[in-house]
Amino acid sequence: MAHTQYLPSYTIGEDAYDSVPDIVGSAKAVIIGGKTALSVGARPLELACDGSPTKILGTLWYGPETSYESVAVLADNDMVKQADVLFAMGGGKALDTVKALSKAVDKPVYTFPTIASNCAAVSAIAIMYNEDGTYRDHCRLGHPCAHCFVNSRIIAEAPRQYFWAGIGDTLAKYYEVSFSMRGDQPSFEPVLGVHIAAMCADPIVDYGAEALADADAHRITPVFELVAATILVGTGLVSGLVGGLYNTALAHAIYYGLCEDPSLEENHLHGEVVAYGLLVQLVMDGQQELVRDCLPFYRKLELPTRLSDLDIAYDGEHFGRCLVAIETNSEIEHVPYKITGQMIVDAMHELDDMQS
Repeated sequence: MAHTQYLPSYTIGEDAYDSVPDIVGSAKAVIIGGKTALSVGARPLELACDGSPTKILGTLWYGPETSYESVAVLADNDMVKQADVLFAMGGGKALDTVKALSKAVDKPVYTFPTIASNCAAVSAIAIMYNEDGTYRDHCRLGHPCAHCFVNSRIIAEAPRQYFWAGIGDTLAKYYEVSFSMRGDQPSFEPVLGVHIAAMCADPIVDYGAEALADADAHRITPVFELVAATILVGTGLVSGLVGGLYNTALAHAIYYGLCEDPSLEENHLHGEVVAYGLLVQLVMDGQQELVRDCLPFYRKLELPTRLSDLDIAYDGEHFGRCLVAIETNSEIEHVPYKITGQMIVDAMHELDDMQS
């Protein structure tokens, strides 16, 4: 049977917003995003569209949570009803909320990431949560956003911890995709995707520290834009090409499972936790030498290498529930072998022992 592959498109640069009227054209738009994101990005976007056929109706907060309840509230808003297109602005949760909204109201969505922390700006899925912040499910859009606009100046001025966490999230992409694909005979798109995913491995290790130093200094350099584009666009390209079967694996399952501990999202970022989950996945899969190679990079960037770095204890009141949630998470339904809770906790302990 015939199938169609959609690839994301994007514009990156300090003047990226100047391209909006040419790309979006004649349309009424509402900007929906996080409060901080709107405070830094909405005015530059409004100025870029001033006097053009692209009319901004106003701004809306996406929150309080990336949930179907928030989507329902937004869908009932008069500006959303009047808009021809949706402009999603902010980090992963804001972008995912508006992407889910675009599916619900059947209107195109354009994304304007204000931090480089994950692939939400171009991926064709939205990660949805319950109102209490625990993971709920994946909302699959079927195609990426209409276009992504990356303002390099806004990304460079953002708090550095988001860029730092984005490096951790991106590093996991190649190892999760190649692990999930092991033993299969995939079609053209997943094979292309895993080759693109290789850009999320060595280049991130080679240039990640330098790019983070640029972020600390709010410098826009070729290395900074390379790593920012890899975090925001490269991972999203891979996600769209490899599809739901191969996109993630144990590293992300660990993140979603550990969200059962309410302290996690209060104190730690998505990519930070995924970076730790990657080490656990590699240890469990018998790739201890690769872990030893990765540890100096982790230490240099101060990424977590132990469960305790995430303020979670093996004997804590929530850990048992977290472990069950990891073991039953959909991210490890399609992997080369069955992963049990005991295998996961054994790998966590072995990772600790490797550093003692």
